[in-house]
Amino acid sequence: MQSTGRWLLRPPSPEARARLFCLPYSGTGASSYRRWPTRIGPLEVCPVQLPGRENRIRHTPFRTVPEFAAETAEALTPHLDRPYVLFGHCMGALLAHALATRIEDLGLPRATLLVVSSAAAPHLHAQRRYRAPEPGVSGIYHPSMTDEEFADELNHVSQALGGGEILPELLPLALRVLRADVELCYGYRIPAPRPVHSPLTAIGWTADPEVSPETMHQWNAYGNTRHRVLEGGKLSYLAAPTALTRVLEDEFADALSGATTTTGGAP
Repeated sequence: MQSTGRWLLRPPSPEARARLFCLPYSGTGASSYRRWPTRIGPLEVCPVQLPGRENRIRHTPFRTVPEFAAETAEALTPHLDRPYVLFGHCMGALLAHALATRIEDLGLPRATLLVVSSAAAPHLHAQRRYRAPEPGVSGIYHPSMTDEEFADELNHVSQALGGGEILPELLPLALRVLRADVELCYGYRIPAPRPVHSPLTAIGWTADPEVSPETMHQWNAYGNTRHRVLEGGKLSYLAAPTALTRVLEDEFADALSGATTTTGGAP
């Protein structure tokens, strides 16, 4: 069993009633959730730290989603001892789904709720999942982008998190992670929808330049799916807007009580 200390920024509290494991957006680490509260209702917020970034910067980033799912499921096993939610935005949504299915395959306690945000379903070909980047439109990544274009996107995310431009000495490492993440996403495709036994909530954003709220309906093939549409763009989730935290709290409460039925539209 691997040490969990490097996988989570904070040791999970033994007093927490439930946990919310948050998977990162492409090119970012667990600290991308630093603007989120430490708790959302009964849920203790637990950002997951992947190799190659921040306190794990010397580790090699994952190259495949199955590799991620296998190692992360093993690392988080000690903390699946109470109700929990898996949340992922964009790349994190693909990771959250893969992690949920790996946990089920291992016979471990399955997620009370799976929440995917701003991500086309993983059974689609990459050309259907992702739009090509357009001049002046931020929040869209593509393997063909130059280091300069990736650097511009990294600085945009850094500024959205309330920081400045990435220090020049750290930029090569940041670019390594982002390019690895983009290649991981474009190289990942499952042959057919893989439903999960957990209730699933799919969140779309009104101003997302890449994934429309309608696109999120592709997740209907992945189980008992509810849809929520929130105001904002690709990076709005970083600020933990009230509408998002309310959806997470409400959807978890419904999943815990068994009151989950397929719906659509705004909360």
